[in-house]
Amino acid sequence: MFIFDIFKREARRLRVVSALVAAALIVLLGRLWYVQIVSASQLESRLQQQSIREVEVPGVRGRILDRNGRVLAENRPQYNAVLYLEDLRDQFASEYTNHVKKEYLRDHPGTPSTRVPKGKLGLEADYNVVSNITYQVGMELRQSNEIDPAKFRSFYNDYRHVPFHILTNLDTRQVAQFSERLSDRPWLDLEVQPVRSYPNHTAAAHVLGYVQRTGENSKYLPAVYEGRTGVEAAFDDQLAGQSGTNAVLVDYLGYRQPKREVISESHAGKDLYLTIDLGLQRAAEGALGNQRGAAIVMDVHSGDILAMASSPTFEPGEFVNGISAERFKQLSEPKLTPQLNRATFGAYNPGSTFKIITAIACLEAGVMDPEEVYHVAPNPEKPTRGLFTEQGYNIKDTAPPGDYKFENAFYHSSNSYFCHYGLKVGLRKLLEVARRFHLGEKTGLATREEVAGFVPRPEQAGKAIALHSAPDVSIGQEITVTPLQMAVMISAIANGGTIYWPRIVTHTLASDGSGEELFPKASVRDQVQLNPQHLQLIRHAMLADTESVDSQAHPHFYQGATPRLPNFKVAGKTGTAQVKSPGVDYEQVTWFDSYAPYESPRYTVVVVVEGGSSGAGTCAPIAEEIYEAILRQEKAAQPKPALALN
Repeated sequence: MFIFDIFKREARRLRVVSALVAAALIVLLGRLWYVQIVSASQLESRLQQQSIREVEVPGVRGRILDRNGRVLAENRPQYNAVLYLEDLRDQFASEYTNHVKKEYLRDHPGTPSTRVPKGKLGLEADYNVVSNITYQVGMELRQSNEIDPAKFRSFYNDYRHVPFHILTNLDTRQVAQFSERLSDRPWLDLEVQPVRSYPNHTAAAHVLGYVQRTGENSKYLPAVYEGRTGVEAAFDDQLAGQSGTNAVLVDYLGYRQPKREVISESHAGKDLYLTIDLGLQRAAEGALGNQRGAAIVMDVHSGDILAMASSPTFEPGEFVNGISAERFKQLSEPKLTPQLNRATFGAYNPGSTFKIITAIACLEAGVMDPEEVYHVAPNPEKPTRGLFTEQGYNIKDTAPPGDYKFENAFYHSSNSYFCHYGLKVGLRKLLEVARRFHLGEKTGLATREEVAGFVPRPEQAGKAIALHSAPDVSIGQEITVTPLQMAVMISAIANGGTIYWPRIVTHTLASDGSGEELFPKASVRDQVQLNPQHLQLIRHAMLADTESVDSQAHPHFYQGATPRLPNFKVAGKTGTAQVKSPGVDYEQVTWFDSYAPYESPRYTVVVVVEGGSSGAGTCAPIAEEIYEAILRQEKAAQPKPALALN
C-alpha cells in the first residue's frame, strides 16, 4: 500500500506541472494569434509608414588664395550644440500629459479627453521641451538663444530626423564646459562643422564677396553655403564641391532610426587662386583709408589685377552665420554703400585724365602741333585762372592764364588748351579714340560685377550726346568710365597699345593635386595702333606731371629735388571732374592715373576719390604710398647676397 501511495502523490504533481505547461502554451498561442491575426493590419500599417529620408552632406568649400598661396578665404571648425529629437520622446510625452493637456482641460472645462487637439498640443509640448533645454544649456554655456516657434514647427514637420541646432559657434571655453557638464545627456551632442572664414577680415572684401546659408530652416540645420557676391558667387560651382547623401530610416512619426546608409560620398570643393597680391591689397586699402573711392594695381604686361581696393568696405565674415536686418541696412546705406565695389561699379566722369585720349585724337587728326603756342585768356572774375570763351563757350580753367605748348598744358592741366583742340577735332573723333581703348565698355572681369559707364559710339554723336559737347568731353565731362577701364587704358599707354582682358582669377587646384587653368595669362583683347612719336609725347608729358616743379603732383613724388621713390619714376595724370548727377552728395571726383617705372613700365596704379580736393592733393599721395609698398615688396623679394667666406 505504501508504494501505491507514493505513485499517487507523484501523479498529482505531474498533473499540476502538465496543467501549468498547458496553460503556458495556451497563453503563448493566444499571444501569437493576437499578434498575427488581430495586430497584423496595425503592424503592417506602421511598417508601410516607415520610410527612407535622404540627408544632404555638404562638401567642404574650397579655399580662395592669393597669387602667392596666402589664404584669403578658408574654413574653420565651428562647434554647435545639437539635439536628437528622437531621444526626447519620453520628455515630449510627459510634457504633453502632465502639463499641456492638463492646462488645456483646465482652460476648457467640460471638454472630453477624446476631443483634445492632440496634434496641435503635442507640437506645443515638444516646443516647450526643446525651448526649455535650449534655455538650460544656454545658461550653462552663457549663450542665449530663443527658438523661433514658426521655424521650429517647419523643422519639426520636415526635418525631425536631422539633429536640431540649438546653440552655434561655441568658443573653446564653452566647448570645455559642455564636455565637463553636459556630455552625459544622450539627447544632447556637440557637432563640428566647417564654416567659411576670412582670416584677413576686410582685405579684398569686394573681390572675394561673401557666402550665405541657404534654406528656409538654415538656422537649425547643418550649414550649406552659397556664394552671393564676388568670386564666391562667380565660382560657386568650383568652390562648393559636391554634396553627398546619407539614407536615414525614419519611423511613422518621422523620427530617425539607428540604421543609416551612405548613398554617395561628399567631395571637397576646389581651391581657387587669384591674381591679387595680399601685401599690395593691404597697402592699397591702407592708403585709401576711410575716403570713399577705389584703387587698382595692374600688371601692364598681362592685365593681372594685383590689388583692387574699394572704400568704405565690409567684413565678409559678417554674412556667414546670418546678418540682422538692421546691420544689412547699415551696409546698404545709400551714401556710403560699403558693399559697392567702386573699382568696377563706380561710373565717374574721368575729368582731366581723359586729356590723354584727347591728345591722341588731336595728334592723330593733325589738328594739334605740340610746339604750337596757345594763349589762355584770364577769367575776369578770377584773373589768376584761365577761361575758355571760344564760340560762345564759357568753361572755367584751373590753370593760370598765359601761353601754353602741349607738355606744360598737360601737366598744368589747362582746360582751355584741351577745349580749344577738342573743339577743332570734333566729338566723333574723341569718341572714336575712347572706344578704341574700350572706354564705356565692360572689361569682362571674371566676377561679372561691373558697369559699362557712358561713352557713346562715334555714330551716336549728336544723338546720345550733343555735338556741341566736344569741349566738355575733351576735358572728361559728359561721359563716365570705371576705374578698372582707366587702368586698362593706362596699361595700354604703358605697354605700347595692347589692351588686355583684366584677369583676377587664374586657376583651381583640387585635393588630389589636379588643377584647371580658368583664365590664361596675358589674354589680349585688342591692339590699339598708336604712332610711336605721339605715344612718346604723351608718356613724356605724363612723366612731367610728377617731375616738373610746376606740376601740382610734384611735391608728392619729390621732397625738394630728392625723389621719394629712388630709381622709380612715375608717369601720371591728375584729374578733377565736376559732378552734376542728381542724388550724388559730392561735388567733384578726383583721379590720379599712372604707371611706373617710366623707363620699363611694370605697374599701373589708378586712384579715384569721391569728393576729394583735387587729383594732385588727394589721389597722388595715395598712389605714391602704393608705389612705396611695391618697392618694399620688390626689395624684399630680391635674393640676398651670399656671405663671403674667409
